[in-house]
Amino acid sequence: MRRIMIAVLVSAVGLLASHGQAAAQGGENEVEEIYVARTVRHGRVVPSDFCAPTKTGFAPALEDQLTVHAVNVQPGDGRMTGSPDKSIGEMRVCIGQAMDPTLLGTYTEGQFNGIAFTGIGDCRLVRGNQPEEGLLTHRCFMALSGLPAPYVGGFLISSSLYSRTPFGTESSPPGYAQAGIMVIRLWKKRLP
Repeated sequence: MRRIMIAVLVSAVGLLASHGQAAAQGGENEVEEIYVARTVRHGRVVPSDFCAPTKTGFAPALEDQLTVHAVNVQPGDGRMTGSPDKSIGEMRVCIGQAMDPTLLGTYTEGQFNGIAFTGIGDCRLVRGNQPEEGLLTHRCFMALSGLPAPYVGGFLISSSLYSRTPFGTESSPPGYAQAGIMVIRLWKKRLP
């Protein structure tokens, strides 16, 4: 599963234009938009009323605040070369643990490039202390709803790495793209 997720992320990055968006078809009849972005965690608090179980569907354990940033990629091979400091959006994430300690329920509200969304899904702990001591890796999937017209749905997948330094872009140990790299697919209603 990890290899498939990495292949999907690499393929999506390979599709990118320099602004972090790739069109599946282009033109007036475009029915899908694909974005690749980076998230940076800036805050973690005890869950507020925003994360109420009646809204999220689970008992929340944590509430995170993240910013969303476009990514720069190398033309031709899709290798990520960085991300601008300027944010293109934000996310507020409610996290709750299920019966399986490696599975986390997630509820998110956010926006990127002015596109508001709600995401419901889960994240799974993939590895602890890999590739180095003090690092945690997660993979997440969220179905997206609450999107403005002309969007009719979509999903978000992410591959995240968190270090002993829980906030910001600098990892400890250094050299890793903290926190998440995500692919967002949005679908529009097909025009006649």
